[in-house]
Amino acid sequence: MSSADGKKQEITAAVAARIRYYRKKHAMSQEALALNANLNPAYFGQVERGLKCPTVDTLYKIASALDIAPANLLRSPVGKDMLPYGQRAAELLSRVPPSKREAVMGLLEAMAEMLK
Repeated sequence: MSSADGKKQEITAAVAARIRYYRKKHAMSQEALALNANLNPAYFGQVERGLKCPTVDTLYKIASALDIAPANLLRSPVGKDMLPYGQRAAELLSRVPPSKREAVMGLLEAMAEMLK
């Protein structure tokens, strides 16, 4: 894989994580968001898992369905005080094989819920 391909995959994964973050924040299912965005639910699922790189048009549709600015899908949804943790988490997550990253994120989400 070339450096450019790796960077594209990294950006696609980050956008996918932001879409998932905002979808969950709005308490929407994948299917509901896909239908509200006028997207095929199977395709939307691939976008949210980082398997497909969404077009600008697709990002606009998703953002509109979430009632947020499209730019929110391209930047971190966390505050500046969390950036050091985000950078550290990203570095740690980069050590995990890509096929296992979603499982690690699921564990982190469960732990965050448990510690609320």
